[in-house]
Amino acid sequence: MLRRTLILPIVSLALVALSGCAAEPVPEPSATSTTSPTATPAAATSPLSCDDIAAPGDIANVFADPAGTVPTPVAAMQPSTFLVEYSVPALGGLSCSWRVGAAAGNPMDHQSDSDWAYLSVKVLPGAADTWAPNDSGAGPADPLTSIGGIEAATGCGDPGCFISAPVGDAWVEITLSTNSFGTRDVRFDGMTSDAIVAQMTPLAASVYSTLTDAEPSQVAWPAVALTPREPACTGALKPQGIAMALGVDSLEYEIFDSSNMNPVYFDGFVSQAAGLFRCDVRADGVLGTSIHVGYGLAGIVDTMITEPDSQAALSPIVLEGAVEGEHAVQVCADPSGYCTVIFSLGESAYSVESVSQAVAVAEAIIAQAR
Repeated sequence: MLRRTLILPIVSLALVALSGCAAEPVPEPSATSTTSPTATPAAATSPLSCDDIAAPGDIANVFADPAGTVPTPVAAMQPSTFLVEYSVPALGGLSCSWRVGAAAGNPMDHQSDSDWAYLSVKVLPGAADTWAPNDSGAGPADPLTSIGGIEAATGCGDPGCFISAPVGDAWVEITLSTNSFGTRDVRFDGMTSDAIVAQMTPLAASVYSTLTDAEPSQVAWPAVALTPREPACTGALKPQGIAMALGVDSLEYEIFDSSNMNPVYFDGFVSQAAGLFRCDVRADGVLGTSIHVGYGLAGIVDTMITEPDSQAALSPIVLEGAVEGEHAVQVCADPSGYCTVIFSLGESAYSVESVSQAVAVAEAIIAQAR
């Protein structure tokens, strides 16, 4: 059995005592003819949508329970506190997802009797050469599975099952996530991992066929113009203001940077391509405080406040210093009080994790940027 981990990778680190200087920037004729041409319908050359990517029946069949009952899925995105989970569209990719059962709710709390399951299909053009047949970066997936003539890596683990393959020039990742997979899973209780992957295989074949048959313009989605920047816990993250927000005299940062990694699984590649990095606070008396940075990814927060499942699970809040057009959400774990605040600042997205001071740290970042 393969184990699949869908979290932001931790790759290289350096312990640094930082003082900042740079502030966070705040942004950014029809032809005629005398003949009777055979017009190509606009939809034939427009980028594929989630409605186009796979046959509805193949999507629904992925969710079939052990008795063979096939529910009706709805389009929905699984709530997450990880910026990487929302980053594919910014990179010029397509991200589609569906849900059956009740919505997952708070991504930090899992109700043991919840029956939710989410299916996602993510397509990232230009990434096929980076694809590796690995499940979580620990080693090769062996053997590979041939699906529609394409060799794919497959497997299951926490939090579910996946099928990953290079299709054309794109890396295509299909994942099925459930509550308490393999332990107290309600929806697929009694089904083997092989059986679940087998239910996902016709969907994968449908997706691969659609992408293979598509015109180049149909697999060219809009992307955010990201400017590569050196990961550094400076500027808006300079220690003085963050230390004051945490109630300590001084602090140091430990940087976890994805820019120099060799990505061997999908989220690793996305993290690298998006330039995501993390600054962990090191200070006496401070536990569990981290700041994630996604320059140019402010649109992630817009997604969180508009997608129904994320909107319900990630409560909107107002941060002091925010200006019109900037948004923030907060989610906390009960009963520990550990919270994550995700917010847009200018053109960028930040995520602050802290046991007690997530809001104070977020507001300190905003103040130091301005």
